[in-house]
Amino acid sequence: MVAAREKLRELLAVHPAKAARTLLGWELVRTLPEGEVVVCRLVETEAYHESEPGCHAHRGLTARNRAMFMRAGHAYIYFIYGVHHCLNVVCGEEGEGAAVLLRAAEPVSPPGLRLTGPGVLCRTLRIDRRLYAVDLLDPASPLRLRRGKLRRGETVSASSRIGLSPHQSPDLPWRFFARDNPCISLRKASARWRRA
Repeated sequence: MVAAREKLRELLAVHPAKAARTLLGWELVRTLPEGEVVVCRLVETEAYHESEPGCHAHRGLTARNRAMFMRAGHAYIYFIYGVHHCLNVVCGEEGEGAAVLLRAAEPVSPPGLRLTGPGVLCRTLRIDRRLYAVDLLDPASPLRLRRGKLRRGETVSASSRIGLSPHQSPDLPWRFFARDNPCISLRKASARWRRA
């Protein structure tokens, strides 16, 4: 079991743009405090790296972003606009500030959940900073990842990231999504997509 976990960690210990593409189709599993298990499938991700100003790690290690410098597979969770929590999967090498924002997921069980947009995803799955820095590859964790894959016929597209102004970050094609999936966020904003 430990060997399998480390194999998954190796898949994420790469540049965040590669990890963001890799994570599409993986399952996010949340065990709620009362015991209910919710499973969803990742369909939209965004990559962030310390080398660019749109990343929380751009100015170095802080108390807020310390999880971004941990081993790949840990959770970096932040609170934004005083309203939303956002979940990121740490990637890259340990000590490198890099993570993948989980922007949207498709509900698997139970069906019908709304998981479109990073804030909505966290609110629906009751993810907040109490889960900060948990190991998402630990099968005993209340929030964990399971390796998955894209379905037959699914196409991955890439676009610029959402919500960053030009002075915050260069126009990098680091948002990846399952094209035509109804659960992705801002589908109209995906018009300038390119195949990944």
